[in-house]
Amino acid sequence: MRRWVLAIVGGAVVAAGISLAPVQAVTLTPTDPGRQCGWPIAYPGEGNYAYPDTNAAYFVQAAIIDPGDRIVISGVHPKARYWSMQTYRFSDSTLLDSVNDVTVKSIGKGAKARWTLTVVPPGADKGRDPNVLTAAGAFDGVTFGSNITVIMLRVYVSKTAGPSGGPLPSVTLISGKGKTAKTTKLATCTPEQVGPPENRPVLEPAVGATSRFGRGASERFYPSADTSYLVAQQAYERNSIVVVTGKAPRIRKDVRYWSLCQNVNLGDLPVVDCLRDEQITLDSQGFYRIAVASTEQISRADRAAYRDVDFLDWGQPTAGSYADSFLLFRNVLPSNRFAGAISRVPVGAFADDHIGDYAPVLTVMSRAEFDSAFRTQS
Repeated sequence: MRRWVLAIVGGAVVAAGISLAPVQAVTLTPTDPGRQCGWPIAYPGEGNYAYPDTNAAYFVQAAIIDPGDRIVISGVHPKARYWSMQTYRFSDSTLLDSVNDVTVKSIGKGAKARWTLTVVPPGADKGRDPNVLTAAGAFDGVTFGSNITVIMLRVYVSKTAGPSGGPLPSVTLISGKGKTAKTTKLATCTPEQVGPPENRPVLEPAVGATSRFGRGASERFYPSADTSYLVAQQAYERNSIVVVTGKAPRIRKDVRYWSLCQNVNLGDLPVVDCLRDEQITLDSQGFYRIAVASTEQISRADRAAYRDVDFLDWGQPTAGSYADSFLLFRNVLPSNRFAGAISRVPVGAFADDHIGDYAPVLTVMSRAEFDSAFRTQS
């Protein structure tokens, strides 16, 4: 369940789903005039919540798009491992439409290739053009945000100094058609204009996760059409070390990207630490070993003494105790031929019943066992 605060949307006061004033066409949110710019919301940044991957950046534009109106987004391919753009309905995070660097239609080749996407109200998208994305539609008369479209640009593993992999796409608002159409091109937000959304949901922790990795439901909070998740949860034991093992997907051949992240399944659902595919040590058979440990258990300086194992930080204690480890294992854009893809695991099922060695396995080892197995003898 989500709880919402009183909001101002395009000059209309909305409380308990009742609109008390008309909303203008292509109304941007946030409604702060100082943030009426392109991509005013970015994650993780100030928004470390909902389990973001630390190797990715998420840029958000949100608006109410009335019939006859549209948003045109144009840019070049980010210099990054992967990018995609999706539209959602704000009220329930429902995925409406999606395009990625493979499916988008571009003009030109190489570094000069450009693409243009158009976000239109339902019914205006005939479903034949991947560069046309569907918006949320009209207010349902009850639920706040049912008419707000969230547009999210994801960029994984930027190859530039900034997280976006280059310049952010331009955003143009168009209201009406023909000679009477009103066109407004937004300036890209400056760092001072980027901040959290006006209306942020109160997130509820995931339930049902065990120490055995299972396929998590992807529709909890702005799901990606290209990503599937496995989840596992384990309580903290001071004298034990959590170790995750499995066979690694091959980058680009099996999946475009994979990672393992340690998160906190409380409060804002923040991420603590992530390891992405190319950062992870593999043995001669392609298997990984990742330990999840607090600095109280093994200091960062001492971790170099362990061979053939990588580390994720557990995080810091709160009021003297550590939250459970909540691990998310991601696959992005798996090959249709990859037998170990998370997408082959039914939602709610355990991974090791379906994808064999490619399923991550969580083991709790005593400190003595862990040291005996992995610590280099001095």
